[in-house]
Amino acid sequence: MEFSRRTAQLLHEDHANTIVLVEELEEVIRKAGRKMPDTSDAATRKTLSKTAALIDRELRGHFAFEEDELFTRLEEAGDVGIGTHLREEHAALVPLGEEVGRIAAEALESGFSDDSWKAFRGQAGEFIEMMYSHVQKEEMGLLPALEDLLEPEEDMELAEGFEAAHNP
Repeated sequence: MEFSRRTAQLLHEDHANTIVLVEELEEVIRKAGRKMPDTSDAATRKTLSKTAALIDRELRGHFAFEEDELFTRLEEAGDVGIGTHLREEHAALVPLGEEVGRIAAEALESGFSDDSWKAFRGQAGEFIEMMYSHVQKEEMGLLPALEDLLEPEEDMELAEGFEAAHNP
């Protein structure tokens, strides 16, 4: 999908990267099933490492940008509903993602235990489901709204701010 506004396009690309990770995480869980995955396997380690870093590096910054820069603009333009709903989802996704990331980081250090694998599998499954739904809502609601809302100069300023925050 291509967007004419740079901010919408950058968010779309970020969503695509998040979905790739979510799919990789889903594959680790699917392949392992009820038995613990081999945390010495390179692909599993890569996915767990990316998962452990996801919250701090990606979601918090992405969500903060949306909440601070975009939802406020939509609200000023009279569209309060989308920002309110997506903020609620952000508030649920962050602590769930933090826990999934914490367990992933621990597994990288010392492997999974039966209990930690069970917890990880359950919480990661919930996170995956919520993330798919959340990204779809943003792709179908937020990004098209930005196409209509943002003027070219404002779009470029926002895009530059987003890029600077994501590429320090």
